[in-house]
Amino acid sequence: MDHVVAIGVGLAVHAAIDIDIWTDNDLRLTSTLVGLWEGFVLSHFLHKNPRNPTDAYLALATRFAIDFLLVNSLVRFALTGAWALVG
Repeated sequence: MDHVVAIGVGLAVHAAIDIDIWTDNDLRLTSTLVGLWEGFVLSHFLHKNPRNPTDAYLALATRFAIDFLLVNSLVRFALTGAWALVG
């Protein structure tokens, strides 16, 4: 259930960040913020259940797939992945 909530909150973060008023359609800024969010969520779930990390990685892959389907940008997908590693 926690992973479903994380996906929902992640989509809300994506929607809030994608508003052009705040980010001025800056791909680097939106990718950085979304990637840091994804890194934070992944870190949280890995610390919460360190014995079975497959659920956390599966949820991350699901959120990345949803993000890619919504945005359709390989550059943003790559930048989000890079910042998720940092987060």
